[in-house]
Amino acid sequence: MRFLTKAEIIFLNKNNVQRFGGNFVPPSNLLNENPLDYLVEIVNSEYFGQKLYPEIYDIAAVYLFNIICNHVFTDGNKRAGLDSCLLFLNFNGYQLQDKITNEILTDFILSVASGHETLESVQGWLKLHIEVLNFNTQNKQE
Repeated sequence: MRFLTKAEIIFLNKNNVQRFGGNFVPPSNLLNENPLDYLVEIVNSEYFGQKLYPEIYDIAAVYLFNIICNHVFTDGNKRAGLDSCLLFLNFNGYQLQDKITNEILTDFILSVASGHETLESVQGWLKLHIEVLNFNTQNKQE
């Protein structure tokens, strides 16, 4: 399984702030670095020989939830959390289902950021809405 590095998550945040605007505090825009260090470590942790997060959707949810809810960055946490989740899924051969529109996704991310979702509910949502990466998606659009 391919996990994200701290540097990759920071890059996603920096890239998003540059592309879409927002506040960026050099050098890495970190507001709370400890939760990011913990996140990078915890996604691949074991407890008594068992993976703490055994399923792909469990881990993707941890990236999304922890970055958004722990306010890791000074700005762009929702975008960085979502992008980290999606990149992790992509690295490991998964994607969100085609039926998930931008509106559905935006509503869900705002619900997470508003504190209306728990880690468990985010894991459940992703379990229902991810699928194996469809390599023919690009061909459909051409």
